[in-house]
Amino acid sequence: MIVVMTASEDIKDELWPLYQEYANELSSYDGEKRSGGSRHYPCFDACWKEEKCTPFVILYDNEPIGFCFIRDSGLSFSIDEFYIRPLHRRRGFGKFAVDKVREHCRALGRHDTITANVYVNNEPAVEFWKSAGFRDTGGRTRIKDLRLIEMESEF
Repeated sequence: MIVVMTASEDIKDELWPLYQEYANELSSYDGEKRSGGSRHYPCFDACWKEEKCTPFVILYDNEPIGFCFIRDSGLSFSIDEFYIRPLHRRRGFGKFAVDKVREHCRALGRHDTITANVYVNNEPAVEFWKSAGFRDTGGRTRIKDLRLIEMESEF
């Protein structure tokens, strides 16, 4: 059974290895060398400290298989980080998780859109977000030599 719930501070240490897997996978798209070990990604810990952020854990049979970190930007909700372990991809878990996060955001009633930024060269991620009901807004952001595609979905 799959469950998506807000991630308490208690589960943060269990999510850290998943976050490292996620960061290492991103390295294949952005070329950044990421070292393991201590928490050197400020956005990971910040998700539990900043009031505008909400971390979610994605569980399958009570085992963490992914996460979603959202932020209230003031204009919309933004999915800052999203990851499903490769073993559990293409089984509908990611779309299920996105739908649960959408429900959470809709219930808050502050905005009517949710966004996600994806590396332009990360074709599997671009296709995933499209299949989850997001559309390419045409907006592009540059980080170093890479461009991000802004994807958006309404509730």
